Amino acid sequence: MYPLFIIVFISFFSISLCAKNVVYIVVEGVSRSTFYELIKRDKLPNYAQIISRGNYRNLGIDEGMLVSHDSTLVAYSGYSSKQFHDRSFIDQLKLLKPRLDIKCFLSTPIDKTYPVDIHANLVYLTEVTNSPAISYKTSTEIGVLASDYLTNQQDSFFLLLNFTNVDYVGWRYREGAMKYSMAIKNTDKSLGLIIDALKEKGEFENTDFLITTNYGYHHKLQIPKEEAWVVSTKKVLRKGTLYDIFPSLVDLLGLNEEMTALFDGYSLFDSLKK
Repeated sequence: MYPLFIIVFISFFSISLCAKNVVYIVVEGVSRSTFYELIKRDKLPNYAQIISRGNYRNLGIDEGMLVSHDSTLVAYSGYSSKQFHDRSFIDQLKLLKPRLDIKCFLSTPIDKTYPVDIHANLVYLTEVTNSPAISYKTSTEIGVLASDYLTNQQDSFFLLLNFTNVDYVGWRYREGAMKYSMAIKNTDKSLGLIIDALKEKGEFENTDFLITTNYGYHHKLQIPKEEAWVVSTKKVLRKGTLYDIFPSLVDLLGLNEEMTALFDGYSLFDSLKK
């Protein structure tokens, strides 16, 4: 009787301590209208798996973010170029969760260089997390890197990925072109590699995903405020903005409210802004 009770208690206690894994993905240059149309036509089955656990919501772009530079910087760091911060999100995360394994599999654009501050931020993220050096990588290469990592991963983790090739194809061929839709579908295939690796280890249900775009897709210097979107395994409860992405990551990772206060936004998983 007692040994059985002890075993049950230990099992329950172990489960209660089981940390959630988090995967955060930035898909650059993905139009809201094309993305949503492909979802409706069942052309993105792996994004649909994420949505089935949570939902899809439109996401605004805040006042003052008139060029893709600022919205891209916010998508990767939580801060715009006008905001001062003395420590990155990853630095804070390493201090607060020292046992959490953190990896960043990141690509630079194929056709252009990032602004200096964005490039420096991404290089720093790869260096501080002992991740592969940043260079141009296709969405398939990113998916393979991530799935290989997950196959061999034993500890709870935070994984940051990006897909940059959709933005390149959009600017070269324009939205509506077959190659643009195909580039988005390729990111779905890469997402599928990641999901399959997690399912193989029985960790898919224990892993939260948060996926967004840096600015949607627009050829004008001034970006409409309604271009971005977010997909999550946890249900987004209100329409927010890009500034809400990092507070939402804080929420998914179970960090304290003091961490949320470092950013301008609020968790998308709260129905009301606090």
